[in-house]
Amino acid sequence: MGLIIGIDLCDDYSQVCVSDPAGRETEALTLSREETSCLIPTMICKKKRADIWFVGEEAYKRALFNEGVVADKLIRLAQQDGSATIEGVRYSAEELLYRFIRQLMDMTYSRFMNDTADSLVFTLRELSGNVMDMLVRIAERLGISRDRVRILSHSESFLYYVLSRPKDVWTNSVCLFDLTDEGLEYYEMRVVRGRNPQVVEAAKEKLEEGFSLNVLDSASGEHMGDSILSSCADRLLARKIISSVILTGKGFVSTDWAPGFLKKVCFKRKVFAGQHIFASGAAVAAADSLKEDTAFPYVFMCEGRTKASVEMDVRYDGRMEKLVLAEMGTNWYEARTSVELIPDGTEELDFFVRRYGLPHAEKVSVSLEEFPERPNKTTRTEVILSFTEEDLMTIRVRDLGFGEIFPSSGKVIRKDINI
Repeated sequence: MGLIIGIDLCDDYSQVCVSDPAGRETEALTLSREETSCLIPTMICKKKRADIWFVGEEAYKRALFNEGVVADKLIRLAQQDGSATIEGVRYSAEELLYRFIRQLMDMTYSRFMNDTADSLVFTLRELSGNVMDMLVRIAERLGISRDRVRILSHSESFLYYVLSRPKDVWTNSVCLFDLTDEGLEYYEMRVVRGRNPQVVEAAKEKLEEGFSLNVLDSASGEHMGDSILSSCADRLLARKIISSVILTGKGFVSTDWAPGFLKKVCFKRKVFAGQHIFASGAAVAAADSLKEDTAFPYVFMCEGRTKASVEMDVRYDGRMEKLVLAEMGTNWYEARTSVELIPDGTEELDFFVRRYGLPHAEKVSVSLEEFPERPNKTTRTEVILSFTEEDLMTIRVRDLGFGEIFPSSGKVIRKDINI
C-alpha cells in the first residue's frame, strides 16, 4: 500500500502531511527526526557549478553562505507562468516547482519508508487554472497518475480538517485565523441545517489588518499586533455562536505575544493552534478519495466548488426527464460532462442554471443556427460542459452529423456563462 499525502503549497512555507488509510490520523513531515517544525520554506537553491539542488532551510543556508543561487516565491512565479535564470540557464516556473515538489516527495518517501503514493492532494491559498494544470503534470512526471491527484483550496481543506474532528468541535460555526507574512486571512465554516444532503459552507476573507511578522520582534510590535487581532476578533466574532477557533500560520507558532486576543477568542469556545491545518485537511481528503463511500456526505460550498447546478429537459425512452449536466458543489477543476443529443424541432438548446441561494433557475439558450440545415432529427450533437474558472462555465456544442448521410461539418459552438 502506498502513502496517502497532503501537501500545502504557499509562497512562504509549504507543509506535508501523511494520513492513515481511515483518514483519522495525520502526521506532519519534518525535515529531520530532530526538528519539530513542519514549516518548509518554499524555496529552491542550485549549488554553484553543479546540478545539485536544495530546498527549504537548507536552500536558505546555502544561499546565505554564497554556495548557491536561490529561487523563491515559486507559487507566484507559477501563477504568472514566469521563469528564473540561474547561472545563465533559464528555468521555467514549472521546472522549478517540479524540482521542489520532487524533493518534498523524496523526503516524505524516506521519512515514512515507502516509495509510492496511492493518493496525493495539493492545497493552495488561491486556485489558479494554470498552476493546477502544472501540478497535475508534475505529479505525472513523478509517476502519480491523474486519477490519484486532487487540488483543493485552503477553504476546502479547512472543511475536511474540521469535519474529521469530533462533532463537538463543529456543533456550531468554526472560524480560523491564518497569520503569515503573506497577510492575515479569516475563514468561517457553518453547517446549513434542514437540507438533504446537508450543506457545509466556508467563507474566506483576506483582512486589511494584516501586518509583517517582523513587528513581533519588539515588545511594542507585539502590543500593536495584539491590538490589531483583538480588534479583528471584536468585529468578526460578535453576535455569532462559534464552537471552536483555530489559529494557524507562522504568526501563531507562539501565541504568548497576543494575550488580549486570546482572551477574546477563548471565551466559551474551544481554541486550537497548529501549523499543519491545511496540509492535514488535504491528507484527510486524499484518504477519503480512496474509499467507496465518502465519510463526508455533504455538499461543500466553498472556494473551488461550483455554485450552480445545470440541467436540461430531454426526452428519453418516450418520457420527459431532467438531465443533470453539473451538480452544485462539484470541484470545478474536475467537473466535465459530455452527452450526445438529437435536437427535435428546435434550433437551440436550453440549459437551466440554478445558482446557490436563488429560488429560480435561469434559462440559457445556445443557438444552433450555425450548423448546416438538415431535416428534423438528422443532426447529432455532442454537448460538453466544463469550467475554466470557478465562476465561469463553458458549454460547447459540436456537430456530429448523422452517419454517412450527413457527415459532420466539424462546427463547434461555444458559449461562456458567468455563474
